[in-house]
Amino acid sequence: MNKILNTIDKIDIFGVPINLLTNEKNSAFQSKIGGLFSLIAGSLSLTYFLYVFIFWVSNLIPPNISSNQETIGYAQFQIQTGMIDLMLQDFTGDADPFRKYNNIITPHLYTVIDTRIIDKPIPLFSSQEKPYTISFENVTLVLNHEIDPDQDHQEMKQYLIVLEGCSNITLQDNGYCADQKTIDDYLQKFHGFLFLSIKLNQLNHVTRELEEFNKQYYQAFDMLKPQYSQVMLKQQETIIDDGVLFNNYQNYQFLNNYELINQQVDSFFSSNVVSQMSKLPYNFTNYGCYLFRLDSIQVKEVVTMPKLGEFLAQVGSIVQLIFLLQYIALYYNNKLLENQLLHEIITMYYPELKNIKLTIFNKLEFKENVDNDLKSIIQDFIPKYNFLFERAKEKCRLNNIIYEISRIQFIIQQHFGDQVLQQSHSFGGKLQNNYFEFLNCKETKKLAIKPDTSIDLENGYHLLDPLEILSKQT
Repeated sequence: MNKILNTIDKIDIFGVPINLLTNEKNSAFQSKIGGLFSLIAGSLSLTYFLYVFIFWVSNLIPPNISSNQETIGYAQFQIQTGMIDLMLQDFTGDADPFRKYNNIITPHLYTVIDTRIIDKPIPLFSSQEKPYTISFENVTLVLNHEIDPDQDHQEMKQYLIVLEGCSNITLQDNGYCADQKTIDDYLQKFHGFLFLSIKLNQLNHVTRELEEFNKQYYQAFDMLKPQYSQVMLKQQETIIDDGVLFNNYQNYQFLNNYELINQQVDSFFSSNVVSQMSKLPYNFTNYGCYLFRLDSIQVKEVVTMPKLGEFLAQVGSIVQLIFLLQYIALYYNNKLLENQLLHEIITMYYPELKNIKLTIFNKLEFKENVDNDLKSIIQDFIPKYNFLFERAKEKCRLNNIIYEISRIQFIIQQHFGDQVLQQSHSFGGKLQNNYFEFLNCKETKKLAIKPDTSIDLENGYHLLDPLEILSKQT
C-alpha cells in the first residue's frame, strides 16, 4: 500500500512547471493529491465513456423523434392472417349463429372496387377453433383519391361485411340453414355485444421490430336496430435514420390505429346498397354491416438515432465537468511547490527546522523521531514559522531579481565588453521636482518635431524616460 502511495504522484497529469532560471528543460512538479485527482478524473471519465458507449451501441440513448400527420392520395395495405376479428359475445349461451351448418346469420364479404361490386360475395363462417368469430384475411385494401390517376395504380378497393339472414338460395359451400323455428327463437332474444378486434402495431426503436397489440370496440348486437359501421384503418410510416456518420434510412409501414363510425339503418339498407353497386337484384335482411377502408390521413414519424458526433458531444460535456478538478489540483500543486521551496530556504538558514516537514495536505508536521515535548509546542511555533515564511518569500524574490540583473550584466559583458558594462551603470538619474512638469509639457507637445541633435543628452537624462535613455545610448 505504501508503495502505491509513494508512486501515485507519477500519474499526476496536473503537474505545474518548475521555472528554474530559463524556460528550457522545464520539469513538472507532481504531487500525491494531484495524482489522486488525476486517477479519480481519469477513472470517472473512462467509466462514463464506456457507459454511454454501451447505451449508444445498444440504441438505448433516446433518439430525436418528429411526427406529423399528412394527407395521402394513394396507399395499399394487405390484411394478414388473424388481423381482424368480429366476435359475438352471447350472454344467452345459444348456438353459434355464424356456423356453416344450421346457420342462422350468414356473414358475407363483398369487394367494393371504386363504387362497384363485381365479384360474388365470400361467406365467412365461424369454425370449431374460433366459434362465434368472423375473420377475413389475405386481402388488399387500396386507397386511391388521386386527382390525376396514375395508370400503374389500382382503383380504390374496400371490403364490406354484411350480416345477412340465412337463405338456402344464397348459401354456398354445401352449407344449410337452421329450421325456421330455431331462427325465429334466436332473433327474438338479446344476444349481447359484437367485439370488433383489430391487431395494430408499434415500432420498437431499439429492436426495430413491430410489436402487436389489440384494439377493441364493443357494439350492442340488436338485430331489430341494425347498424352500418365504417372502419377507418390508419397507417403510420416510420423512417429511421441509424447512420453512424451519414444518413442511413429504413422505412416501416404498418397500421397503428383505427376509428369506428356507426349509423343506425333499416333492415334492408345493405340489400339496397349491394343491389345498386352490383347491378344485380339482392333481397336479404340486414342485421349489421361493416365497411373496411384505408384512411387518407397518415402519421409520418422520423426517428434520428444519435450519431457519432452527438455521442462524443455528450461524453465530452460531462468529461469537461469532471475535469474541473484540474483547477483544484493545479492550485494545490502550486501552493505545495511554493511552500516546499520556501521551506528549503528556511532550513538553509535554520538547520534545526529540518525536523519539521510539510505533509501532502500542505500542513506542518514534526518528523517521527522528534520528542513529544517539541511536538507539543507546534501551535506556538506556527506564527513564528509564518513570519520566517514571509521573510523567505521576500528573500527569494530579491534573489531572483539580483540573479536576473546578474544574468543581464553577464550577457552585456559577453557581447559588448567591459566598457559598455561600466557605462550601463551610469544610466538613469535622480528624480527632480520639475520631472512631472516636464512630463505634462511633453504630453502637450507630442506632435512637435525637433532634430535629434537638439536634445541635450548630458544635462537632460534626468528628464527622459528610462526607455528614452536606452534609445539615445544605442
